[in-house]
Amino acid sequence: MRILVTFLIGFILISVNANAQQAKIGCMDKDIRVQSEQFKHNFRAQGMEVYKNAMLNMQSQEPYPIALQLQQGQLYQFVFVGSKLSSKIFFELFDGNDEKLESITLKEKDGKNYIIYSFMPKKSDVYLIVAGQKIRGGGEVCGSLTVMQQLKSNAE
Repeated sequence: MRILVTFLIGFILISVNANAQQAKIGCMDKDIRVQSEQFKHNFRAQGMEVYKNAMLNMQSQEPYPIALQLQQGQLYQFVFVGSKLSSKIFFELFDGNDEKLESITLKEKDGKNYIIYSFMPKKSDVYLIVAGQKIRGGGEVCGSLTVMQQLKSNAE
């Protein structure tokens, strides 16, 4: 029962946050799309398949929350590609109890505009990804989030 209540509260908070920032899916940035497609191609060659994939229209410095059902023991690769104009790109992962499992931040000096994070959940649950980026002058910026999972036939 506690898990259900936590999930419902989390879902409401995510919905309120998403509506407040008017999160949009479906932006277009050719460079980001090409880079994202290359990562998907590379992971497919390693026995992975796309679980979730979206181009995200984001507001500079605003967190973009995404809730995902992930399965215990399943290998996932999270690939977040931001704009090459971003001065900061961040990725955070939370479990169903709102415990932060990972936090990665890239700055301009790091010389890359993507974050790749491998994850194998210890339990099946709804996990929360929070991604974002900062561009000079603020405004909208495009990003891509892809979640790859190991093919079932490769996992056994």
